[in-house]
Amino acid sequence: MRALTKLPSYLLTPLLLLFIGCDNDASKKSISLDEIRPKSSEQSSQKSEKTSSDTLRPYFNFYANDSARVSVATIKPDTTSYKHFLNRFTPTRQHLILTDSSDQVVQYSSWSFKDSNSCIEAFYNWLDQAGKNQSSVALRTGNIANKGFESYIISDKQIVRLVSMTTIPLQQWLLWYSGTPQFTTIKYIIYAQPKKKTKWLKYENAKLSTL
Repeated sequence: MRALTKLPSYLLTPLLLLFIGCDNDASKKSISLDEIRPKSSEQSSQKSEKTSSDTLRPYFNFYANDSARVSVATIKPDTTSYKHFLNRFTPTRQHLILTDSSDQVVQYSSWSFKDSNSCIEAFYNWLDQAGKNQSSVALRTGNIANKGFESYIISDKQIVRLVSMTTIPLQQWLLWYSGTPQFTTIKYIIYAQPKKKTKWLKYENAKLSTL
Protein backbone atom coordinates (compact mmCIF):
# COMPACT_ATOMS: atom_id res chain seq x y z
CA MET A 1 0.00 0.00 0.00
CA ARG A 2 2.87 2.41 0.78
CA ALA A 3 4.36 1.76 -2.69
CA LEU A 4 1.03 2.54 -4.34
CA THR A 5 0.78 5.92 -2.60
CA LYS A 6 4.16 6.96 -4.06
CA LEU A 7 3.22 6.05 -7.62
CA PRO A 8 1.57 9.38 -8.57
CA SER A 9 4.76 11.29 -7.70
CA TYR A 10 6.74 9.10 -10.12
CA LEU A 11 4.30 9.88 -12.87
CA LEU A 12 4.11 13.58 -12.03
CA THR A 13 7.85 14.27 -12.32
CA PRO A 14 8.27 13.38 -16.07
CA LEU A 15 5.12 15.39 -16.86
CA LEU A 16 6.53 18.46 -15.12
CA LEU A 17 9.86 18.14 -17.00
CA LEU A 18 8.04 17.81 -20.30
CA PHE A 19 5.93 20.89 -19.59
CA ILE A 20 9.00 23.01 -18.64
CA GLY A 21 10.86 21.93 -21.81
CA CYS A 22 7.92 22.84 -24.04
CA ASP A 23 7.55 26.22 -22.33
CA ASN A 24 11.24 27.07 -22.91
CA ASP A 25 11.00 26.17 -26.60
CA ALA A 26 7.96 28.36 -27.01
CA SER A 27 9.65 31.30 -25.30
CA LYS A 28 12.65 31.23 -27.69
CA LYS A 29 12.68 34.00 -30.30
CA SER A 30 11.75 32.80 -33.76
CA ILE A 31 14.43 33.14 -36.50
CA SER A 32 13.47 34.60 -39.85
CA LEU A 33 14.84 33.45 -43.20
CA ASP A 34 16.59 36.79 -43.62
CA GLU A 35 18.74 36.05 -40.56
CA ILE A 36 20.02 32.70 -41.84
CA ARG A 37 20.16 33.54 -45.55
CA PRO A 38 23.78 34.11 -46.80
CA LYS A 39 24.65 37.80 -47.14
CA SER A 40 24.95 39.17 -50.65
CA SER A 41 28.53 39.59 -51.91
CA GLU A 42 27.34 42.69 -53.73
CA GLN A 43 26.46 44.35 -50.42
CA SER A 44 29.95 43.53 -49.05
CA SER A 45 31.56 44.93 -52.18
CA GLN A 46 29.58 48.15 -51.94
CA LYS A 47 30.55 48.53 -48.29
CA SER A 48 34.23 47.97 -49.16
CA GLU A 49 34.12 50.51 -51.99
CA LYS A 50 32.45 53.07 -49.73
CA THR A 51 35.11 52.56 -47.05
CA SER A 52 37.87 52.99 -49.63
CA SER A 53 36.23 56.11 -51.02
CA ASP A 54 35.86 57.62 -47.55
CA THR A 55 39.53 56.88 -46.79
CA LEU A 56 40.73 58.68 -49.91
CA ARG A 57 38.25 61.57 -49.75
CA PRO A 58 40.60 63.93 -47.80
CA TYR A 59 43.13 63.71 -50.65
CA PHE A 60 40.86 65.41 -53.18
CA ASN A 61 41.45 68.89 -51.77
CA PHE A 62 45.15 68.13 -51.47
CA TYR A 63 45.68 67.10 -55.11
CA ALA A 64 42.93 69.08 -56.85
CA ASN A 65 44.65 72.46 -56.63
CA ASP A 66 42.80 74.69 -59.10
CA SER A 67 45.51 77.34 -59.10
CA ALA A 68 47.96 74.75 -60.46
CA ARG A 69 45.37 73.36 -62.91
CA VAL A 70 46.23 69.78 -62.00
CA SER A 71 42.46 69.12 -61.86
CA VAL A 72 42.47 65.70 -60.19
CA ALA A 73 39.08 64.06 -60.67
CA THR A 74 39.51 60.59 -59.13
CA ILE A 75 41.98 58.96 -56.75
CA LYS A 76 42.63 55.24 -56.26
CA PRO A 77 45.29 53.23 -54.40
CA ASP A 78 48.16 52.09 -56.62
CA THR A 79 49.12 48.52 -55.80
CA THR A 80 51.68 48.28 -58.63
CA SER A 81 54.24 50.57 -56.95
CA TYR A 82 54.45 48.77 -53.60
CA LYS A 83 57.75 47.11 -54.59
CA HIS A 84 59.52 50.31 -55.60
CA PHE A 85 63.17 50.45 -54.50
CA LEU A 86 62.66 53.59 -52.39
CA ASN A 87 60.07 51.84 -50.21
CA ARG A 88 62.83 50.17 -48.21
CA PHE A 89 64.13 53.52 -46.89
CA THR A 90 61.02 54.96 -45.21
CA PRO A 91 57.61 53.73 -44.03
CA THR A 92 56.11 57.17 -44.72
CA ARG A 93 54.98 56.86 -48.32
CA GLN A 94 52.00 57.11 -50.65
CA HIS A 95 51.16 55.23 -53.83
CA LEU A 96 48.11 56.55 -55.69
CA ILE A 97 46.62 56.63 -59.17
CA LEU A 98 45.28 60.06 -60.06
CA THR A 99 43.00 60.76 -63.01
CA ASP A 100 42.49 64.35 -64.10
CA SER A 101 39.48 65.96 -65.76
CA SER A 102 40.86 65.12 -69.23
CA ASP A 103 41.22 61.42 -68.29
CA GLN A 104 45.00 61.54 -68.09
CA VAL A 105 46.20 58.91 -65.61
CA VAL A 106 49.22 59.63 -63.42
CA GLN A 107 50.86 57.27 -60.96
CA TYR A 108 51.78 59.39 -57.96
CA SER A 109 54.24 58.21 -55.31
CA SER A 110 55.89 60.12 -52.51
CA TRP A 111 58.45 59.19 -49.86
CA SER A 112 58.97 61.40 -46.80
CA PHE A 113 62.07 61.27 -44.61
CA LYS A 114 62.97 62.43 -41.11
CA ASP A 115 65.76 64.73 -42.32
CA SER A 116 67.68 65.89 -45.38
CA ASN A 117 70.51 63.39 -44.93
CA SER A 118 68.10 60.43 -44.94
CA CYS A 119 66.40 61.76 -48.06
CA ILE A 120 69.58 62.32 -50.08
CA GLU A 121 71.04 58.98 -48.96
CA ALA A 122 67.92 57.16 -50.21
CA PHE A 123 68.12 59.10 -53.49
CA TYR A 124 71.78 58.16 -54.05
CA ASN A 125 71.04 54.53 -53.28
CA TRP A 126 68.23 54.60 -55.82
CA LEU A 127 70.53 56.16 -58.46
CA ASP A 128 72.96 53.24 -58.01
CA GLN A 129 70.42 50.94 -59.64
CA ALA A 130 68.07 53.29 -61.56
CA GLY A 131 69.65 52.81 -64.99
CA LYS A 132 69.03 50.22 -67.68
CA ASN A 133 69.37 46.67 -66.32
CA GLN A 134 69.72 48.18 -62.81
CA SER A 135 72.95 49.97 -63.68
CA SER A 136 74.20 53.07 -61.88
CA VAL A 137 73.06 56.52 -63.06
CA ALA A 138 75.49 59.45 -63.00
CA LEU A 139 74.29 62.47 -61.04
CA ARG A 140 73.11 65.35 -63.29
CA THR A 141 73.97 63.54 -66.53
CA GLY A 142 72.77 59.93 -66.41
CA ASN A 143 69.68 58.33 -67.96
CA ILE A 144 67.16 56.51 -65.78
CA ALA A 145 65.36 53.41 -67.01
CA ASN A 146 61.80 54.22 -68.11
CA LYS A 147 59.09 53.04 -70.47
CA GLY A 148 56.74 56.00 -70.45
CA PHE A 149 57.03 59.53 -69.11
CA GLU A 150 58.55 59.60 -65.64
CA SER A 151 59.64 62.39 -63.32
CA TYR A 152 61.24 62.59 -59.88
CA ILE A 153 61.18 65.69 -57.67
CA ILE A 154 63.85 65.52 -54.98
CA SER A 155 63.39 68.11 -52.25
CA ASP A 156 64.91 68.52 -48.81
CA LYS A 157 62.97 65.78 -47.04
CA GLN A 158 60.75 64.24 -49.70
CA ILE A 159 60.92 62.48 -53.06
CA VAL A 160 57.93 62.62 -55.41
CA ARG A 161 57.53 60.39 -58.45
CA LEU A 162 55.12 60.94 -61.36
CA VAL A 163 54.57 58.33 -64.09
CA SER A 164 52.26 58.54 -67.08
CA MET A 165 51.89 57.10 -70.57
CA THR A 166 51.34 60.65 -71.87
CA THR A 167 53.34 63.85 -71.45
CA ILE A 168 53.49 65.00 -67.84
CA PRO A 169 52.68 68.73 -67.41
CA LEU A 170 55.70 69.13 -65.15
CA GLN A 171 55.36 72.90 -64.77
CA GLN A 172 51.82 72.49 -63.41
CA TRP A 173 52.86 69.75 -61.01
CA LEU A 174 55.75 71.86 -59.72
CA LEU A 175 53.39 74.78 -59.20
CA TRP A 176 51.08 72.45 -57.27
CA TYR A 177 53.94 71.01 -55.21
CA SER A 178 55.28 74.43 -54.31
CA GLY A 179 51.92 75.18 -52.67
CA THR A 180 51.89 72.10 -50.43
CA PRO A 181 53.02 72.06 -46.77
CA GLN A 182 55.70 69.50 -47.73
CA PHE A 183 57.41 71.91 -50.13
CA THR A 184 60.99 72.88 -49.36
CA THR A 185 63.98 73.63 -51.56
CA ILE A 186 64.02 71.36 -54.61
CA LYS A 187 67.49 69.90 -55.14
CA TYR A 188 66.95 67.91 -58.32
CA ILE A 189 64.24 67.31 -60.89
CA ILE A 190 64.53 64.33 -63.21
CA TYR A 191 62.36 64.11 -66.32
CA ALA A 192 62.51 61.03 -68.54
CA GLN A 193 60.72 60.55 -71.87
CA PRO A 194 60.48 57.48 -74.11
CA LYS A 195 63.56 57.02 -76.33
CA LYS A 196 65.09 60.33 -75.22
CA LYS A 197 67.86 61.37 -72.87
CA THR A 198 66.87 62.04 -69.29
CA LYS A 199 66.64 65.73 -68.41
CA TRP A 200 68.09 67.03 -65.15
CA LEU A 201 66.35 70.26 -64.18
CA LYS A 202 66.09 72.86 -61.44
CA TYR A 203 63.11 74.94 -60.31
CA GLU A 204 63.70 78.48 -59.10
CA ASN A 205 61.29 81.41 -58.94
CA ALA A 206 58.54 79.24 -60.46
CA LYS A 207 60.69 78.56 -63.54
CA LEU A 208 62.17 75.35 -64.91
CA SER A 209 65.70 75.33 -66.32
CA THR A 210 68.43 72.83 -67.10
CA LEU A 211 70.98 72.01 -64.42
